[in-house]
This record gives sequence, structure tokens and C-alpha cells, in this order.
Amino acid sequence: MNQDSLFKQYKGVFESKEKVARPENENLSRYAYNPFALQDALGEKDKKKIWIEYVKLRLQGVKTEEIIHIVISKIKNMSAISAGAKKENLGLKDYPYNKSKRDVKNWSEIKLKDFYNKLVFLYHESRGARLNGYSDGENKDLDTVLEKILLQV
Repeated sequence: MNQDSLFKQYKGVFESKEKVARPENENLSRYAYNPFALQDALGEKDKKKIWIEYVKLRLQGVKTEEIIHIVISKIKNMSAISAGAKKENLGLKDYPYNKSKRDVKNWSEIKLKDFYNKLVFLYHESRGARLNGYSDGENKDLDTVLEKILLQV
């Protein structure tokens, strides 16, 4: 018996009547993560959540350069708020400002500034491809060094 004749009566049953229009170059996996989850985990100072959210971003294909900017912006805002900056000075909306203000309670001002300096140093060193001064000498990959720094929170 022919396979086509077996399923002839069901042909077209499961096909959609209307076509779903999607842009051809839309990268759907790009929107499958929440970039603010990493910032929230940083604010909570929860190493496990930080690492999980970092790995989620990396598995979704987000580049380390994008992730480091997400991390730096959160730490920069919290550091400025701990120093007394207002939302108008930072150019933040109400929710991100209030969230960062709540998160500052989990960090000391010195730790925030130190962490911010480490991240900025790491970013600039990675642009020059010289991570020797920051890592243990054997890891020159931005991804690996950023992960190590995030786990030191």
C-alpha cells in the first residue's frame, strides 16, 4: 500500500489556513531572554542567580561585550545613587531608579566603586587584548574573566 494513499484523506488537515508573516531576518532567539534579570540578580548580590542569568544570556548567543555593558550600567547607576545622585541627573525613569535605589542597600559604596572600576578596567583591557594584568595569567578570554568577576560578587 502506498503511503500517499494512506494519508490522502488527512492531507491539509493540519495546515494553517492563514500565513503568519514574519520578517525573514528576525532573530527570535534574541528576544527569548530578559536582560534585566542579570541586573536584578546583581542588585540582589546573589551569586547563584548572577551566574544562572549570565549563562542564559551566553547560551542565547548574546555577546560578552553586550553583557558587560548591561552589568556596567547597573553598577554605575547603583554607585551614583549611593553617592547621592538623583534620577534627573542619571536620566533614568522612575522604575529603574527606584529599583537601583532599593538594590544599593545590598552593597557598600566602596564595594560598588571597586566593582565598577574592575569592570571598566576589564572592558578596556579586553579591547586591547591584554587581560594578563587582571586574570591569573592563563585566561585571556573576556568571557571567562567576566564570569570569574561576576562570581566574586
